Amino acid sequence: MKHILLLAGLAFSLSVISQTLYEEGFEDFAAGDYISTSPVWITWAGGNETAEDAQVSTDQAHAGMHSLHVFANTAAGGPMDVVLTAGLDGGVYEASFWMFIPEGSSGYYNVQEDVAPGVGWAFDVTFAFSGDFQVTADEAPAGGGSFPLDQWFQVHHLIDMDNDVITLSVDGVESDAFPFDSPFGGINFFGYGDGQTVGNYYVDDIDLSASNPSSILTLDNELSFTFGPNPASNYVNVQGQPNDAWMRVIALNGQLVMEGQLNNLSKGEFIEFNLEDGIYFLELTSGQERSTQRLVISQ
Repeated sequence: MKHILLLAGLAFSLSVISQTLYEEGFEDFAAGDYISTSPVWITWAGGNETAEDAQVSTDQAHAGMHSLHVFANTAAGGPMDVVLTAGLDGGVYEASFWMFIPEGSSGYYNVQEDVAPGVGWAFDVTFAFSGDFQVTADEAPAGGGSFPLDQWFQVHHLIDMDNDVITLSVDGVESDAFPFDSPFGGINFFGYGDGQTVGNYYVDDIDLSASNPSSILTLDNELSFTFGPNPASNYVNVQGQPNDAWMRVIALNGQLVMEGQLNNLSKGEFIEFNLEDGIYFLELTSGQERSTQRLVISQ
């Protein structure tokens, strides 16, 4: 519920050009639901269902009936301030979403360099009430252009952390690449605008894809196991067959963050870990059988 992760049953290999890691159309939410109830979304200050927390709306929608409504109380911005966490470091990724900014309003978002908000800014994008947008990276202008008011338009990022560059496209128009210091922590949708008009915008149909998924991830789903809780904070209990299996915990970018032997799956294995919030893969292998499932860490 709340978000869709299209991973189970799909195999990663070096021949795969792009694989969806996360997508959200807000259709599994009800109008008025707070977005922080999803484990991959947080508020800037960390509280749930507070004034910072954005809510799902039926006022506008790119597809379906729902979108996320982000707005400010004054031109100074806030209090709405939510972050879609990513926690990716290394590799090539595409991140896109659709925006709707009503006539007379403005919008804003930034990309964070860490899952924890405020540790480092990668860049900011400001959408003015005039229909112009400005990109700022490392406190310097990094691009700009125009966008349509009062209609949906797509914002697309090609994030190449292997070469430390990013290419931004707005409404189908691609900008020049500019430097991007990895990691890619997440996208911050802040209730702010251009500083002159009140920020007020809608976000829909978010997609995060790996353009060069690592061959370390092979989701065969031949071995049967279950685990919980999920989302987890610092432990899970894993049960399954056969009794013995090799366990690996893998980050979204393919980095191996934990591994070990399990010898009592039929009765259940208690596994403790200390991982940052985000999405991981829990993989079990026994002989020629292997299965990988999504693990969400949320403290």
